[in-house]
Order: sequence, then C-alpha cells, then structure tokens
Amino acid sequence: MKLQLFSLFSLVLLISSSFRTTTRRTCKCQPDSWYCWPTGWEWSRLSRSLSSPGRLLFDQHPMGAVCYPKDPFYDPVACQSLNSTLHGFDFVFMSSRINATNFYNYDSIITPGKEAGCPYSPLSPNSVCEQGRVPPYVVNASTTQDIVEAVKFASKKNLRLVVKNTGHEAIGRAFGVGALAIFTYNMKNLTVHNNFVPKGAPRGTPPVPAMTVGAGVNWDQAYAAADAAGRTIAGGFAPMGTVGTAGWNLGTGHSLLSSSFGLGVDNSLEFTVVLPDASVVTVNEYLTPDLYWAIRGGGGPSFGVVVDITIKLHEAKKYTGAFYESNCNSDACFLNLLTTWMKYVNAVSDAGWSGIWPTCNHTLYLTFGTPYDVAPSRHTINVLKEFMEEAKKIPGNNVTVSTFRDYVSFEDFCDKNLKQDPNAVGFNLTEIVYGQVQLVTSSWLLPREATAPENAAKMAKAVASVDSAVVIPFQVGGGVVNDLTKKSTSAANPAWRNTLVDITIAETGSASDDINVLQKTVHDDIAPFRAMAPPPYGGMYLNEADILEEEWQAAQWGDQYPRLLKIKKRIDPKDLLIVRMGVNSEGWDDEIICKTIETTLAAHAFTSITEIASVWVLVIVLILTLISLNWYLQLVDTTPVISLFQAFANRPPISPQNGKTQNGKAARAKDN
Repeated sequence: MKLQLFSLFSLVLLISSSFRTTTRRTCKCQPDSWYCWPTGWEWSRLSRSLSSPGRLLFDQHPMGAVCYPKDPFYDPVACQSLNSTLHGFDFVFMSSRINATNFYNYDSIITPGKEAGCPYSPLSPNSVCEQGRVPPYVVNASTTQDIVEAVKFASKKNLRLVVKNTGHEAIGRAFGVGALAIFTYNMKNLTVHNNFVPKGAPRGTPPVPAMTVGAGVNWDQAYAAADAAGRTIAGGFAPMGTVGTAGWNLGTGHSLLSSSFGLGVDNSLEFTVVLPDASVVTVNEYLTPDLYWAIRGGGGPSFGVVVDITIKLHEAKKYTGAFYESNCNSDACFLNLLTTWMKYVNAVSDAGWSGIWPTCNHTLYLTFGTPYDVAPSRHTINVLKEFMEEAKKIPGNNVTVSTFRDYVSFEDFCDKNLKQDPNAVGFNLTEIVYGQVQLVTSSWLLPREATAPENAAKMAKAVASVDSAVVIPFQVGGGVVNDLTKKSTSAANPAWRNTLVDITIAETGSASDDINVLQKTVHDDIAPFRAMAPPPYGGMYLNEADILEEEWQAAQWGDQYPRLLKIKKRIDPKDLLIVRMGVNSEGWDDEIICKTIETTLAAHAFTSITEIASVWVLVIVLILTLISLNWYLQLVDTTPVISLFQAFANRPPISPQNGKTQNGKAARAKDN
C-alpha cells in the first residue's frame, strides 16, 4: 500500500513538473546553415516559377561593393559613376536601388560601438565590404504571382522575408540579415476611378472617386495622376516625392491635407494583399473587417505583402503657401522667437493651416499651406501675419523670408517646394541630408494641450534644448484628424485623435560617425516631449520610430495592441512577416533571426524528441544507403573502376576478391 501511494505521488509530481515553463530558441534559416539553406537547384526552381527567370537576383552584394579593391565585385569605373551619381546624396537614385536603402545605416548590422556594412566610399584603403543587412536573394516583383511564389518559398524554407518599396522607413525594416527580399518598387500600375465601390459592399453603397496605386507608386506619381484627373489626394510630405504610397499607408500616413481629409488610414478604401499563407485576398471593411482594421496602421508588411491600395480622391482645390525664415544671433533671441511662435501654433492650426516648422542652428522655418475654394479668409491669413509682425520686433532676429504664395493645386505646391527647384521658398527637406549618408529619427505625438499658449515657454525651451539635431515638427493634426469617432476604426494609434503636432527629430552623419551615438542623441532629445504626453495620451509615429523606444507597443499603438497581436497570430502563425518593433516581434532578436519563447517542459521535450528523431531518421537513411551501395558493389564487376582510381593514385592493382595486393612480395622486391 505504501509503495502504491509513493508511486502515485511520484506520478503526480512528474506530471506537474512537466507543466513548468522553460525557454527554447527557434531561428530563421541563414545562408551559413547548410542543413536548411536552399540548394542551388531549389533557388533555380523558384526563379523558373516567377514571371520571368531574371526576376530572382542571386548573390546580391551591397551597392558599395564596386568601390572595394579586395571585393570580387570591384569595378573602379562603376565606383566612380556611383559616387558621381550620389554627389553627396540623391533621394530618387537611392529609392530606386534594389541593393541599398535610403541611408547607409539601414543597410548595416548595428551592435554597440560597431557598424558592419559597406559604406559607398571605403573608410580606408584596406576596408572590407561586409554584407550587413543587404539581402543576398531578391525577387524583383512585377506581378502578384511573383509575390505569391516568394512568400511560398520563404515559408517552406523558413527564411527571413523582407519587403522593400522605396526604403524611406526610418529604422531599416525593409532589409534583413540573410533574408529573401521582395522588391515592389517596379509595380507602378495606377488607375483612377470616377465611381469606386469596394467589393462586397451592400447594394446602394454610394460610389466615390478613388485611385488604385500599385505597391511601387510613390507620392510624386500619385499627386501628378490625381492632379491630371482634376482631383486631390491626401499623401505624404515627401522629399522629391520618393516616399512610397504603400508603406506610408500601412504606417498610418500623415499629410499636409490631413486636417481637411484625414490620415492615410482614413482614406484607404481597399487593398490587394498576399497573406503569409500565400493566398491573395481583397481586404476591405465588407469582406475582411478584422484584417482591414489591422492593416490600416498596423505597420508593413506585418499582415501581408501589399500588391495595391485604393485611396479616396477629393475635390481639387487651389492652395496657398505661407513661408517664413529667420535666424537669431543668440540663445536668448532664439528662445524668445520660439516662445513667440508657440503662442500662435494652435491658432494657426484652427485657422486651417498645416505644415512644418523646422528649427536648427538658431533658425526657424515655416512652410505651411491651406486648401481653399475661392480665396483664404482674412482670418486665415492674418493669424500668420500677426506672428510674422511680432517676430520682426525680437532683438537679434534677422528675418529673411516672410511671404505668401498661391498655387493652382496641392500637387503644384509640392512640386515647387519639395524638389531642388531654384525658385523654392519652403524648407526643402532634401537639404537637411545633403552630403550625409546616415540618418536616425525619433518622433512623438503631442496634443493641443501641450502646444497651448500657456505652455509656450515650456515647449520653446524643449525645442531650443535640441542641439545638433534638426527638429521637424509636422503640424498635421487637428481638424478631421481629431474626429474622436475614428479612434477605433483603424489600428492607427488612438493618440492621433488628440494630436496637433508630430514632433520629429532627425540626426544625420557621415559613414564614419558612430550610429549608436546618433541614436542615443535623438532618443534623449525626444524625452522632454514624451514626458509632456506619455502613452496612451501621446505616442510615436510608426513611420518615424525611435529605435531605442522600450515601450514601443504602447508608443505605436496604444491600447489597441492586444487586438492587433491576436489578429497577427491568427494570420501568421509561422512568424513569416516579422519586422523590428513590429506586431508580435517580442522575443525575436534585433535582426529577427532567432526567437526565444517560453514553453512547458513537456512541450519542449516533445519538440526536442521530434528534432532528435529527425536527425536519427537522417542517420538511418544514410546507413541504409551505404548498406545498399555495398550490396550493389558486390553484385557487379568493379574491377575497371577500381583500376582507374588506382592508375590516378599510381598504386599497384588491388584484387576485387580479397582486397590484397597481387604479387605483393614481387612488387616490393622490384621497387627495392
């Protein structure tokens, strides 16, 4: 009886201990993993499955490899051409590159005190071009099927999968170590609809004007198409127009037209998406409401690879721009100037203006605009004129620009002020990175309470305290953005519905600058603004993320993250589409190569047994193969083959019967 009780107790103890938690690691297959990495034949088969064999690029090297004498891709002529094309920096050129993102640090593996990559100009004569985060294999997609085949292949082979459109995203999510990349830049199809109704919509749903843009369309192209159709589209404030429509939308998307027409997620009507299971689905509020909610603001490509997006168009209106620039000769003057401006910020927004007010080196720039039907109201103009007049009176403030200009459309405004136009008067974002190849950003969403006149001195002090970096506040909230009924209609951070200003801080550097220092600088610079509106009241703009933000879930999505996570786990159970600081990236390392997960001892044991069993199956198959080969060799006459090998080895012949040397003694005597 005692023995039975002891046995029962032991069994209970064993069962209970099997449910104790432990951790284990699971990893994506990498090029140096011989046991799982696809063979040349498998890559060739993927190539043949694409719309044309040349769509798969093998053994891709970083763009700068042509400049390294020790690299097999070294080409001094190509190197000279590359650096001539960059001439400091070129957004259009960089966005079109399949083997580079917009900034060198996004191409590199960042570790404390080190950056492993391939600068476009070698830092020393003996420098080595390292692969870094540049994917070795790329599917240059031109059709939906190209994306489908790439997704299927990556899923089957457990590969890291990344998606690149233009590469503007601010923490390098478009590239990945040892990854297979899908390059959607060349998917440029664009269709304007006069009367668009989403698929599956109830009969009688009112049609709206809209435009379907392929995943590779950028805002320069979208603005031109909308303008040609006599319409306006709420899109990104993009240097040279090179921000991609797809990534901008998936990351929420703010615009100078947002206060009039809403955020990007408010204007996205329908998506064509390749899901992680390689199925192609139409995503809208009628057919797939959960996924439609998640993909709008959930970040890309977390919920699928976008083929195209249909975006609402609006009535075309004329546009008025307001421009201001002044430089102070002292810290006291600059603080006075910023305090004066902060007293007007909310009133400027309420009067219908949206824009940016960057600051750096004691200089304040204003580039604002407002759409109008006939002419902007006197109040709209006067609120900015009042600031300009008051700023003139500040001792030590030298005003160089203070003007208003009319444009035939929003596209006309962007064309004349976001490109290297000699007649541009607005703050040209292309100039802040001229000659620099590294960039880090941070951002924080501020409600109108933070920018209210009574907080003018506090805000001014926080802005003035930013030393080397450029502060680029995007005043894109207010108006329609602050419609509280939209708070839970998409995955966009609910903090947007209180936001007036998105404070963005950008720090640039040369290839020799320590990127870790730059990242820490902007992280520290954003801290005072974060303290003004901590989550969930404030938050971080997904497309301008701070890579050092620890509470990134709450900062990017607020209290909506649990719902996002649930949807993500359902549609992507194999973690195929994971990006840094993206939905369900918890547990993964910074490069999304290995994941540490908690599991029970029983489950871990089962997994381990399964893995061990797989190895033993391989061993048994190998042994059976050798036995079969041995049996076969005994059935056939192997003398000719053995003699051939012996001839190459210059050794005496061996008897196939007993394996001994024929006439061994005679042979040795002859040699002696």
